[in-house]
Amino acid sequence: MYSRIACLVICCVAAVGCGGVSDAPKTVDVTGIVTYNGTPMANLSVGFVPEKGMLASGITDAEGRFELTTAEPGDGATPGTYQVAINFVPEQTPEMPGFPGSEKTPKSPIPTRYADVTTSGLTATVETDASKNDFKFELTD
Repeated sequence: MYSRIACLVICCVAAVGCGGVSDAPKTVDVTGIVTYNGTPMANLSVGFVPEKGMLASGITDAEGRFELTTAEPGDGATPGTYQVAINFVPEQTPEMPGFPGSEKTPKSPIPTRYADVTTSGLTATVETDASKNDFKFELTD
């Protein structure tokens, strides 16, 4: 099942691919860490969704760290207020259902409410001073 954030990421990637980055807004570096019940979590998509403007997203590494991208890898996000969604991204894409050898999609290690900005309860304000843009999202049950 694809969440709303996955659709937004796909649309933004398609828009950037079509229009290039010459019209991209000014961004600042944004980094952070995601933990679940105190444990850093890998393979999570972190999406910063603005009220208007471009989505910024990143994937957590083995230490739960992420860096956001808007138009170019690691370019950060535009300053402003965001709703945040965090979604599990399996390391392997499962085969198509109904075909021999197909796998089930791995279960998300975090509660699914975090995958949607309307239910995650997570927000972030990106400042023009990049030193203030290191976020910690502590997810719980």
